[in-house]
Amino acid sequence: MTLRSLTTEDGEQIVSLLNDYDVSRWLTVVPHPYKLTDFNGFLAHLADTSALGGLAIEEDGRVLGVVGLDPTLGYWLGRAHQGRGVMTEAAKALVDWAFTNLEIDQIGSGYFRGNTASHAVLSRLGFRPTGLIERVNCVAQGSDIELIKVDLSRTDWSSRP
Repeated sequence: MTLRSLTTEDGEQIVSLLNDYDVSRWLTVVPHPYKLTDFNGFLAHLADTSALGGLAIEEDGRVLGVVGLDPTLGYWLGRAHQGRGVMTEAAKALVDWAFTNLEIDQIGSGYFRGNTASHAVLSRLGFRPTGLIERVNCVAQGSDIELIKVDLSRTDWSSRP
């Protein structure tokens, strides 16, 4: 597995993976259906903000999903690639890189209530509940959803086994 910058050549793969409602329904700003214009807009956003905001998770020349840090940790994985530990490995690599190379004291993230897979990834990485629950608009679902906020401190990260 490799993490790398997204490129325009990834568009068709990303669109195909995100056109699955069982993936997009767990993401805040991703519409359903997802179109190539949406992907191109995301690439433009990354160019204007942070290259770390969206990294392709690639395996054997195929994009499996995306992980990013801008400034919170966000991620998604195509349904066919879920359940193999890919996201835990990818997110851990990005978190480890960030704490090693950036002057940050903590990384925030969150998951929608009911998204047990995302909760499990964050728990395995050492993220802890902040006690905050925020209602955010989920574009794919067309409604406000509870986002359970978590964070990982540098201290907790460095004391992980």
